[in-house]
Order: sequence, then C-alpha cells, then structure tokens
Amino acid sequence: MRCPICGADGSEPGHPCRQCGAAPQVRCEHCDFPNQPFARFCGGCGRPTTIPASLDAGALAFLQSRVPAALAERMLRSGNAMLGERKHVTILFADLRGSTALVDQLDPEQALAVIAPVIRVLMEAVHQNDGFVNQTHGDGIMAMFGAPLACEEHAVRACHAALAMREGVRVLRRERANPIDVRIGLNSGEVVIHSIGNDLSMHYEAAGKTTHLAARMEALAEPGTILMTAATYHLAKGFVDVKPRGSQTVRGIQEPVEVFELLDAPARTRWQVRAERGLSALKGRMAERAVLREAYESATDRKGKAIAVIGAPGVGKSRLVHEFIRLNVARNWVVLETACASQRTSSSYDAISTLVRTWFKLGPGHAPNEVAGRVREQIAEIDPTLLSFTPAVLSLLDLNSDEPGWQSLDPVQRRQQVGEAVRALILAQARKAPLLILVEDLHWADTETALVLDSLADTLHSVSLLIVATRRPEASTGGAFGPAWLRLALPPLDATEAGELLDWLMGADIGLTQLKRRLLAQAQGNPLFLEELVRSLQEANVLEGEQGHYRAGKPAERIEIPQTVQSVLAARIDLLDGMPKTVLQTAAIIGKDVPVYLLSRMVDVPAAQLAAQLEVLEAADFLYTVKSASAPEYSFKHELTREVAYNTVLLARRRTLHSLAVQIIEANFADRLDEQVDRLAEHAYSGELWEKAVPYQLRSARRAMKRWANHEVIRIVERGIETLSHLPDSPEKWKAAIDFRLAAVIALEPLGRHRRIAEVLAEASQFTDAAGDPRRTAGVNCQLAVALWRLGRHGAAMAAAEAAYDIASETRSTPFIFAALHNIGIIHHETGAFHKAVEVHRRCQALITPEIDEKRAGWASFPSVTLHTFLADSLLELGEIEEAEAMAEEAVRRADAVNHAYSRSFIYHIRSRIHLAKGEVAAAVALMEEAWRICVDLEIIQMYPVTAGRLGEAYLDAGKIDAALQIVSLPEKLDVPQAENTYGWYYLFLAQARACLMSGRPHEAYGIARKAFELANERGERPQQAHALKLLGEICAAPKRRTLGDAEKYLREARDLAEDCSMRLLAERCRASLGKMDKPWTRRVLDALRGPGGG
Repeated sequence: MRCPICGADGSEPGHPCRQCGAAPQVRCEHCDFPNQPFARFCGGCGRPTTIPASLDAGALAFLQSRVPAALAERMLRSGNAMLGERKHVTILFADLRGSTALVDQLDPEQALAVIAPVIRVLMEAVHQNDGFVNQTHGDGIMAMFGAPLACEEHAVRACHAALAMREGVRVLRRERANPIDVRIGLNSGEVVIHSIGNDLSMHYEAAGKTTHLAARMEALAEPGTILMTAATYHLAKGFVDVKPRGSQTVRGIQEPVEVFELLDAPARTRWQVRAERGLSALKGRMAERAVLREAYESATDRKGKAIAVIGAPGVGKSRLVHEFIRLNVARNWVVLETACASQRTSSSYDAISTLVRTWFKLGPGHAPNEVAGRVREQIAEIDPTLLSFTPAVLSLLDLNSDEPGWQSLDPVQRRQQVGEAVRALILAQARKAPLLILVEDLHWADTETALVLDSLADTLHSVSLLIVATRRPEASTGGAFGPAWLRLALPPLDATEAGELLDWLMGADIGLTQLKRRLLAQAQGNPLFLEELVRSLQEANVLEGEQGHYRAGKPAERIEIPQTVQSVLAARIDLLDGMPKTVLQTAAIIGKDVPVYLLSRMVDVPAAQLAAQLEVLEAADFLYTVKSASAPEYSFKHELTREVAYNTVLLARRRTLHSLAVQIIEANFADRLDEQVDRLAEHAYSGELWEKAVPYQLRSARRAMKRWANHEVIRIVERGIETLSHLPDSPEKWKAAIDFRLAAVIALEPLGRHRRIAEVLAEASQFTDAAGDPRRTAGVNCQLAVALWRLGRHGAAMAAAEAAYDIASETRSTPFIFAALHNIGIIHHETGAFHKAVEVHRRCQALITPEIDEKRAGWASFPSVTLHTFLADSLLELGEIEEAEAMAEEAVRRADAVNHAYSRSFIYHIRSRIHLAKGEVAAAVALMEEAWRICVDLEIIQMYPVTAGRLGEAYLDAGKIDAALQIVSLPEKLDVPQAENTYGWYYLFLAQARACLMSGRPHEAYGIARKAFELANERGERPQQAHALKLLGEICAAPKRRTLGDAEKYLREARDLAEDCSMRLLAERCRASLGKMDKPWTRRVLDALRGPGGG
C-alpha cells in the first residue's frame, strides 16, 4: 500500500506508514474521499464517518429524519454501548383524539395529509427537548427522555415536550379547523432498552412496569390534558405546576397510583428551584470565597474580571456564587443572571437572549410593539449612540425589523451584529454603573453565547464588570472558556466540612452516628448528593422527625441512590464515546479498585488503546491512578459513579463479565488465591458460578471478620446461604451451611442481635446430622451456649456447653474442649458460682494456644482476652483484688498484642471496676471513655448498655453527676434492641438509678433500681440481684425517701445473697451500710416504723 503522505510503499492496510509514521487514511463509503482516522465527518460529502458499515441508506435516513442531529451524532459515537442497557427515563405516550372521525371518509393519501402534520408537531416537541421517538403508530407516538442517552432532567424535559405538544395541536386546530386534540401520559422509572433491529436504524424498545404505567396515564387522560404519575412529579417538582388528581386504580397494577395533571412549566432555573425548596448551610469554601472577593474588588476598581467556577455536578458551584453575591455585592451594582440549558445548545444566543429579557424587564405578556418600544428606551438610557443596534437586539428577542440596513444583511452578518450589539451594550452599562453578570451552566452554552462571553472576557479590563460563570469540568462539553477567563476549581468538601453539613442536615442525635458514616462514605464530599441521600432516607422513613432534628427510623440495610443523583451521573457517563464508556462499565463490574491487567483482559483491547481510554476517563474525573507496588491500578473517584455505571449493564452481560473475571484472576493468581479471595467471592457469586463461589465466600467472610466488617460478614453469609440453595444436597453442602451460620454468629454478636443468633444456630443444628461432622456439632453447641447465656437462659446454655464438652472430649478436640469449658465458666460466673467459675477458667488457661485464639471459639473478641476478663471479674467479686488486677493486666496485654479494639473494650469495663475498687477514679474514667469511643466507632451495639453504665459509675465516683446522667441516657437514644440483648442492661439501670439518687431524685431512682432487680431476677443472675438490692437499700435510706424499714430489708437481703455467692466485697459494703443503721437514733426511727401503723 502506498503512503499518501510520503509516497513510500509497503505499508499494511490500516497500519501507520513504516517510513514516516503517518496514520492510515479512511475512505468514505459513500464518496471515497480519503479522511484522517480521527475525522468524525467526511471531508467530501459531510456524512458521519463513524457509522458502521452495516448501516445502510435507510438507516441513515431514519437517523437524519427522526432523531435530532446532535442526538444522532452522540448515538453514533456511543456505538454498541447503547444496544442494551438499563436506564432511568421518563416515558411519554401521546394519542390523538378525534382523528378517526376526521379521516373516516377520506382516501388514505388524504388522511395522511391530515394526520402527518399533527404527528410532526408531536415529534418536533420531543426532538426540541432531546427526547427520542421510539414508536409511532397511526395517531400517536411513544417517546423516551433519558434514553437511549441518559439525561439528568429527563422528567422536566418530558413535561416541556408534553406542553409543547398540546399547544402545537391547539394551534393546528385553530389554523385548519381540525377537531383533533391530544391526550398525553407520563411516567418515570427504570427500563431496559434494547434494539429490535440490527443496526442504528433500530427502534428502541423499553419494556416493563414503567412503560405500562405511562401508557395507562395516557389512557386515563381526557383530550387536551396531560397526566403524570407521582414518580414523574417527584423528579420535576419545582419546575412544573400541577393539579393533584388523587389515587387512581390502574389496570395491571395492584396498588392505587397517585396521579397529577400537568398544567404549566414556568421558566425556572435549576438554582431557582433549589432555592425555593430551601438551601442548606454553606460549609467551608473559605479559599474560594476569597478568590471571588478579590475579583469583585478588582472589578470595583475598574479592572474587570471573568471567572469560571469549575466543579462536578452537585459540588456546590451555584451555592457558592449566590452566597457570594448575597454577602458581598454592593447595592449600587447591577446584577444580571442567566443560565444555559442542555436542550438549547443549538439555539443561537439562547442564554444572552434570556439575559437581555431580564435586563430590559421583558415578560411573556408583552406585545411585540411594547417590546420594541422598551428596547429602544433601554438602549437610549444606557447609551444613545448605540441605538443603531436596535434591530440586532430585536432579532435577539425573535422580533423582525423592517429597517433597510438590517434587511440587507445576510444571516452571518446579522449574527455578527447581534454579538457586537450585546458586547457594546454590556460594556456601556459597566461604564455607567458596576455590573455583575452571572452565567449558570456555561458548559451548555451555544456557540454564539460562548463567543460573546469570550469577547467580553478579552475586553473588560478597564470597566467595572465582573462575569461569574459556573461550569462542569467535562472536556467534551462546550461553552466559553478562552484564555482570559480565571479558572476557580471547586473540589468536593473535605471530611470535616462534609460532616458539618451532614450534622446541619440531620442533627446531632447520636443514634445516627453509623448512618452518617455510611452517607459520608457514599457521597464523598458532594453536597448535593448528601442532601439528596438524606431526603431519600427521610422519604423512606429511615429518618424520622424534621430536618436538623432527625432520629433513627426503620433500619437501612442498603442506601439506595436517589433517582436525581442517578440521572446526573448517568448523563455524565453517556457523554463518553463508545469505547471509553465500555471500559468504564467493565471497570464498574470489576469493582471500586480496578487492576489494569484484569481490565485489559476483560475489554480485550491492545495495551496502548486501553491506556488512551483510561486517560480519557481520568481526565473526565471518573477514575484516578492508584499507586500500587504490585501492578498498575485505577480506582473510581466516586463510588456512586461506579454503582450507576454498573447498574446500566444488563444482567446477562454482568454475569458474563463476572464469570470472565473469575477465570482471569484464577489464572493470574493460581499460586496465591488468598490475596484475591474477596474479588473471587464477589465475581463468582455475581457470575452464578455457584460451586466456585462457596469456598471463596467462606474465606472472604473470615477475612471480613478480622477487619471487624460485621455488616460485610453478614452480607457475605446471606449470599453464601443463597448460593448453597443452587447446589445439590451433599455432606459438603451441609458443612458449608453450618460454617456460614457460625461465621454469621460472630458478626451478629457485637451488633446485639442475639435472638437472630439463636435462630441461626437453630438452623445450623438442623444440618449437623447430615454433615456427619462431630466437630461442627460441637462448634454449634459452643456458640449456642454463648447465645443462650446472653439471653439469660442459663440452664439451656449449660446443657449446650456440656454437650459440646462431651463431643469435644470424645473427639479429643482441644479447641472445642477449651471453648466448652470457657462457656461453662462464664455461666457459673453469671449465676454467682464464682469459685466454680475460677476453677474452670484456670483449666482453660492451661489449654489456650495462639491457634485457639485465632479461631475465636465463637467469640467476637479474642478468647484469651475474654478468659482473663471473666477470671478478673470473678476474682474481684471474691475479694481477691491483687490477683484480679493481675488477670486484668494480662487481658489488656493480650488485647494490645493483637491490636483488637473490641477485645480492649471488653476488658476495659472490668479493669475500670478494679480501678474504682482501689479508689483510682481518674484512671477508671479515662479507661471507660476510651471504651465508649471504641463501642461507638465500631458499632459494638451489644456493649453500649454495659459500657455506658460503667462509664456512668466512674463519672459518679468522680462527682461528675451531669456527665453521668448524659452518658447513661444514650443507649436508649441509640435504639439498642433490649428485647434481643437483655445482657448488660442491669448495669445501665443501676448506673441510671444511682445517678438519679445523687441528683436528688430518689423516687425515680427507686423505680429504675427495681427494674434492674427484676431483670436480674428474670435472668436468674444472683450477683446482679445482690447489687440491685444493695442500691435499693441505699435509695430507701436517702434523705428525701427515708423508708428505713425497707432500707434495712433490702440491705440484709443483699448481704445474705452476696455471702451465699462468696461476693466478699459486696457483702462487706452491705454490712457497713447496715452498721450505720444500727446507730441509736436510727434504731429509734426503725422501732417507730415497726410500731402500730409503721412500715
């Protein structure tokens, strides 16, 4: 092949020239003109060069006639990426009424002549609002907005199109005296779009409930009306005026559907709608405010500036600019605002026209002659020498001028004069009075608007003119952006600023702590995303109350992405050309972190080509490079973007890609699969490779346990159990069924879900016989013993522990012997047999090994830590303080050695008791404050009551009564499920009662202490009964209560019970309290109470 550049021979077709490196030329299929490979349109005939060879002339005609040019070009660039996707869209059905009677007696050609203009009106309304007409029938159409290419304002545009249809049909009816009217239905939701052809001439079909509901809205509508569902209204709210039509019964839909009638869509910018809904607080942005302030001061000094605030959708560009104007711009400034719109990028001077209408105070009600008069008045007031520009300004406002000079100009000259007129008027106004022009969404500016703004930016240096624009960073968007513009990048909020905003939105309820963390991780500093996520949670009743004062409602297992956010992100994704979009979707399948080796194999393109696509995605802020010692890797800049990209991929395609990922990872890491087990578990499950998935899921769950990712463990286990349902019965299946449930128990324990634990273990016990593995049977019984102990069912717990011990002894399984004895010891501890508890736990000390510690023996904390914790507490109750302290120190040492926060929190509350027993109050307070921080940070729900109670006790001993009252009130505010987790609540109740007593409220204290006693009695826990009885005695002896007979009774019962349990310290304290009551004056009071009528 001969090179067209240097003439050298020998180059291979489609490859660069070997002599000069020139890229190969591509000849047009229609006119044979040689085009450069990057050319999108032919230099010979002007046709798109990106049309696949399979696209014939009919297909091209279809695209050119039924799809707007801009949309057609984007569809062509998207290529195969559009052939099947999931989309959030608004569907519109429009149907002509009265057409049948009109054409009934007409020849088919005559009928077509009558109907075709009306259908054209409907289609033009769709095209003008970037919609896609995917079906036409005799007297109606179906259109989609937001598909095949996503659009963030699909519902608003559908409403505008519907109103334009209705008005267009009314005009035709008046002009032609046709009795035809139109009825229209709208609905929004997710659809699957796919082609029913084999090239770009295809129709797109959107199937499902969303489409059905839109069709039913149209069927319900009266002629001349437009009906929409609540789903559409929710997305368009603020942009449209509606009339509620109540709930309607819709065929094929079980629940009644809320219906609204669309009345109008007043011209409102996105900022105006947001402002009407109420603005959130502006957090941070101090540096950016300073830049704007400096530009303003410069313009005040007749050194004009043009500044573009650049940031991703939702990052707060408009919020920043409007707050700046409100707080900084002096009253003598003229402030003009306009906005560019994505559906009007082909409308010349669109944003400029809006600006002039605002400037000259022209409304839709002004007649043409009024407009012309006002234009002349305004120009004369600004600068009479510019009145020659009146025809140009009138043209900008869609009015004709019969002035000969204007009529003699050709269209190009007229456009040029319009631009000159606008520039001259703005500069003249800025010389007369300081002027600020705000242009929103500059990235959507039409070419002429962009040229005017660029020209102004080049010439404003000697006038008091400040142009402030907002724009997105996407390289593929247009808009003014010449070198004279000052660029102000607006990054996401940092963690502190985002946290402050979320506190402003949600309030300070501590029960929302974990939910806030999830929201912050998901929104990643984007203010709009945070606001929309909070709004969606409030609508789903996950949040209850009012903004700024929310409290936790129903649990949120998964935070759904609001449709508003999905639409914004999907529209950004659809700006990509076909190959970058395919790479992005494939990367989304891989996960948040994307190894290049895996992505390269999955998209199957040469390394150089993939590198080029990754550069595009990095420049567009979708991905960023991650420094990795092992291999090149990228990561999604925003997890929400990854989720939206993932959700666009059809389910069948997802399965294929996930399966492919498993094959590639297994081949690449054949000798070190443990490094990739989390990826493999995810991909094998999503690829429905059930047999492969199970072992990966079990290993992944164990890894998640070590990371303290308890919710992740539960998610993996639930998937694992589902995976097993696809496999045939076998001993291996039942073993895995047990293992999954044993893993779940360890994750559920710190979350305080002990009833669920009991249910899970009951399920596991059903599989033990079929599994045929005594060790697993022992494991189930060990964990069942702990679960029953937590629930206060100590008899059943002891039976399970002893059964586990018997099985473990028969099989000589040291780990399960240890676990069974450990559990027997804690049951003795809880029921007051402290000597037995110490004896059993001493035996455990001889059995503990690092391997046993690693396996946890059914505990969320390390067994060696729990063992020494219970030993320390038993010894403390027995009065052996020095030995108890030694055991506690050993537990702390072991927790520190494995750097395990939960294990630390577990020992700290016993260690603090020892500090208090020795009078070391400050040490106890510091230790328990750290324990509380750990519990809240790690969401150790089951420890909230115990930890808050122990910290409250420490505060009370330190004399910090207010601090104690606050901390002991928190677990109930945190909505800890007491019914599932009665363990530890008596500690909290005792602390609450003592805090009430010390704050002078003995009657309230008495009720709470009785609650503590009754709970301990219900659970059969004698030591806690003794502690509650002692406190009841102290309350009854308090000055404001003085029921001394009851006081003596409670204290004697507490002493007797303490002595029976060998609780030396408590027994001594009871005797001391009784001794105080044996003083002479106390005896006289007691004798009087015991007399006639006494207590």
